[in-house]
This record gives sequence, C-alpha cells and structure tokens, in this order.
Amino acid sequence: MPLARKTGNEAIENEQRTAGTEAFNRRRFLKQASLGIGVGLGGLLQPYDIFANADDAEKAVKQSASEHARVESHPASSFDLPRWKPEFTGPYDLTDPFDNHFAFAKAQANLAGEYTWLAQYGWILICPPGKPAYPFLGRLTLAKVFVTAADPEWAPDPGEHDYTMWGTMTTTHVDPRNLEPVSRILNPYTGMMIDVPTINYADRLSYRMGQSIVVPGVDPAFYTQPWDADGGFSQHNIDSGDEITYTVLGSAQKDGPHQPRCDVGFWTVRRDELMDPSLRSIDTRRDYSVIQKMTEYSWYGAEAGDEAQIFAHLTGIKTQDIARLPTLIRTNILEANSARFLV
Repeated sequence: MPLARKTGNEAIENEQRTAGTEAFNRRRFLKQASLGIGVGLGGLLQPYDIFANADDAEKAVKQSASEHARVESHPASSFDLPRWKPEFTGPYDLTDPFDNHFAFAKAQANLAGEYTWLAQYGWILICPPGKPAYPFLGRLTLAKVFVTAADPEWAPDPGEHDYTMWGTMTTTHVDPRNLEPVSRILNPYTGMMIDVPTINYADRLSYRMGQSIVVPGVDPAFYTQPWDADGGFSQHNIDSGDEITYTVLGSAQKDGPHQPRCDVGFWTVRRDELMDPSLRSIDTRRDYSVIQKMTEYSWYGAEAGDEAQIFAHLTGIKTQDIARLPTLIRTNILEANSARFLV
C-alpha cells in the first residue's frame, strides 16, 4: 500500500471514512493504555524507569506499552556534577579489559569533560508478517551527552574508574521521500491516520570496569551474559586496520509480549585518533539498528497481539563540534528545541 499523507480536514474526514468504529475503539484503548508515558512526570524517579514507583496495575500497563519508558529530562543539578576526565588517554591494548574500558569511553563519548553531540538519521520500515517490508517514516535523533564519575545512587559502591553517561535526547520524524517534518500520517498497514509524536527522553547509563553497561530498570541478573564470559566485559571491538568498531548487543532486552526484539549499536573510529594520547575527544561514526513489534509503541495504532514488526536503521556522527551536525538535524531538532539543549 503506498505511503500517503493528508492534512487538515481532508485527513480527518478520510480517517472517519476508512477507520470505522472498531478501529476508533482500538485506537482509544491503546491511547488509554499508554497512561501518558514520558509526559508530565513532575519529578525525577530513581532509577529512570518511569514505572519504578508505580503500583502493580501501572507496571502491567508498561508491558503493553513500551519497555523503554523514560523520563523526559535530568534534574538541573546533574549538569553541575564534576565531569569524568581520566588520565588513560592512549595508546591502548584493546585486548586488555582495563585499556579497552577507556578506549570505548573515548569512542562513545570523550575523556575531556566536554559535551558530546550524537546525531543520527535513517528509515523506519514496516515488516508485515509473511509479507515484504516497506519504508514508512524517516527518523531523526539528537542527543547531548556528558560523562561524570559513577553515580552512587544508581551504581552502588562504584569503582575508581567507573563512570556514568547522561544523555538528553529528542527523536522526530520526517517523510522518507522529501524529508519534510511529519506530525500526522497514514499508517498503511493499519489503514489509520496516526499522530506522529516528537519524543523527548533522558537516560543515564553506568559503565563499570569489567562489566556490561547498567541500564535503568533492568534486573542486574541481565548483566551475566554469554558474550561477557570470555573476557568479563561487553565493549567488544572489531579491528579492521585503519578503523576500530565497538559494538554493544541487545541492551535492555526483557521477557514479555514485545519479544522477539533486539537492538545493536556500533561506534566506528579511526585507529590513529583512538590511540593518540594527546586527543581526548574524537569523532565517531555511529550506526544503530532495532527491530521490535509495532505494538510496543501505542502511537503506531496497531492492535494488541498484532505480529507486525518495525525495523529501523540509523547512521550518523558523534562529535564535540556542534558545527558538524547535519543541517537536517540542526534545523528540525536543535534549532526547534534550543531551550531543551541549552544552546
């Protein structure tokens, strides 16, 4: 079914004409089930899972909504925390877990106590069960990241070299053909017009020497993973000579109705820059892929139990130089949300 976009009264009339009573009821149920996830929280919860202090009924709703429910922002005091500026700037023996810990931090963020910008862009594809996938939306994301010494509230008894990475993120969507911003569009799989949100969220991830990353809201038992058994660390790398690529597999996967789902991130850097001890900040190419059921996010409008999946792939850059952000992301996210990103 071809992609279509309508606006104003024409879109509303089309929706009323094609969706029918059953679809409207289904959509209303999904909106109610979301309980306004990520909006109007009024206060910071520990950990950053917004259902952390919820009752059993609300936690059950989380299983039907999204396993990545997060608060929208960090407390203002977070930005005043001392930055993490370790002395181990290279060169590194990447087969040594100690060296590799700092090399990964240099690739993923920086060792200079600076803000890091992470900009990504790509496509969202709809994957109907038993049928070919097709493009649906373009996705743009921007994150402003900084690194502090490990946060003892989230990572109890932190080690000397542990650190916490704080990120303020915004995701918006565009038409995959003309890259124009989209706020309302036809979901060709469901035949329903849907409101396409701008998604604001904040995350805080702790990295502990010799362990996997610590994701808020995930049972610590998750971190005993098969891929950690060989060396006791999750920041595996691929050495292709002139470049080093780090990869983190499937973070925050949980049992439940949204399985199977998986995501994977890649950070690719130049070897000479990674190894140069005079450089605390280097640019990184960032690639990210995720596959998940359409029902994981209620705004897609799929009925509970639907087996259709969403696949997204994004690529972009991590940099300390704000001037290097792609124009598409500067215009549609950074300039449109200047107060959120404090620029």
